[in-house]
Amino acid sequence: MDALPTSALRMPESPEPRLPLFTLSEAHELLDVLQHFGTTDHDWGAQARHFAAELAARVPSYDA
Repeated sequence: MDALPTSALRMPESPEPRLPLFTLSEAHELLDVLQHFGTTDHDWGAQARHFAAELAARVPSYDA
């Protein structure tokens, strides 16, 4: 029996999720919380700033 090449078994990677995980208002609330915690001077504050920047790049503004 012929084996399938491993490239045939891999799913194509999508740059964005197929379904939104948050509503727009939930995403903006989370962004506000992350930005608030990002003002702290701890390691998790740096992580919050990083996640806030990632989220801000993907969430459309209310104006759009």
